[in-house]
Order: sequence, then C-alpha cells, then structure tokens
Amino acid sequence: MLTDIPLPKRVDIDQVVANSFKDYHTKGFDYLCLQRSPEETIKLYFFDGDLTKLPEVVAPHNHRYDFETYVAAGLSENVWFTRSPTLTAKEGMVFNWFEYRTPLNGGDGFTFIGEEELFEAKRGRFGQGDSYFMHAEDLHTIRIVQNETLLMLVQFEDLVPLDRPTWTYFQDRAPSLDGLYSKFTADEVIAKLREFEERTGILFTSTGTRNAA
Repeated sequence: MLTDIPLPKRVDIDQVVANSFKDYHTKGFDYLCLQRSPEETIKLYFFDGDLTKLPEVVAPHNHRYDFETYVAAGLSENVWFTRSPTLTAKEGMVFNWFEYRTPLNGGDGFTFIGEEELFEAKRGRFGQGDSYFMHAEDLHTIRIVQNETLLMLVQFEDLVPLDRPTWTYFQDRAPSLDGLYSKFTADEVIAKLREFEERTGILFTSTGTRNAA
C-alpha cells in the first residue's frame, strides 16, 4: 500500500535542489533527494525515458549501503546476479568488470579491472505499493516495465568507505558520463514534486525557496 511508503511529509526545497540531479546515471532517469543524513537518505527516481532503447536503467552493479526500494507508481523489475568462480561462459554471461568511483564524490568514473561471468540468480516484478530490500554487496539491475514509473528508495548508512570503489559490469565498454548529472532549479523541483503528488495522491508540504505548500 502507498500509505506504507515512508516519505517525509515536509521537504526543504533548497536542500532538495542542492542534492538532486537530472539524468542520474542515464538519460531520462531523474533523481530527487528529499532527505539526507549519514543514517538514512530518502530518494525519488522518475523514469521518463524511451523503454524501447533502454529497458534496463543501469548495468549490473553493487552499492556501498543497504537500501529498500518502493514502487510509488508504474511497474519495474529487479534482477539479481551471482558471480561465477571461474570464467567458463557456459551458463552465465561474460561481462567487463569495472571499479566505479562516482564523480559526485570527486571520483573518476569507471576503471576496467578484468572480465567476470555473471549468472541471473532471480528476477522479481514489482508494482505500485510493492517493496524489496537490497544488501550493499548484492549485484543487481533495474528494468523499467512501464513508462512514468516512480521509485522511492530509503538508503541506510554507508558500509563501504567513500575511498573504496563499488563494482559495475558492462558487456561492452563503459559508457561516457558526459551530459549526465545536471542540476534542477527550485521551480523544476517543485514541478517534480507536484508530478509525484498527482500520480500517487501523496502530498508534501514544502519549505525553503518559494515556500510552496
């Protein structure tokens, strides 16, 4: 149920602008950070891209924190992978294996470190009101099944230090990060929040710039 989604009722527009990005990791995937602390960060993800070109929003990867994902609108799939102890490519798929250091924390992006075989361990489909928990070490990707899907994520404290990379896997070379991670204006953030409200019925009270109620 949407009433179970743990969203803050009040958001600070200035803080959302400071911590949010358009085209987050890939074109058409926008990210609003509603609340940030070392213990708990609450994020909204809006997908309005071309499903025929990009059903998988991100390549298989792990994280530096545990988190829980809620589907606020639309439909998505989460695909979990396991690593093979040997590079046989008989049942799984061989990927190029990269260390990833996010440019948002001063990192230099992707660094190739070798090849590895991954197996699809399980796949789950999640609709409005559904949720699932992920451990930091889990390898996964997200598939968007319906356009205009809205995801909400509760991110818990970092388990991997910022000076250590996470992992990402591509079947080809790593993509360019040029043109990603652009910033929202306050008016654009307010418009995104109104869009979320219209599609879910969940209302926010806003403080900070413009004090939009």
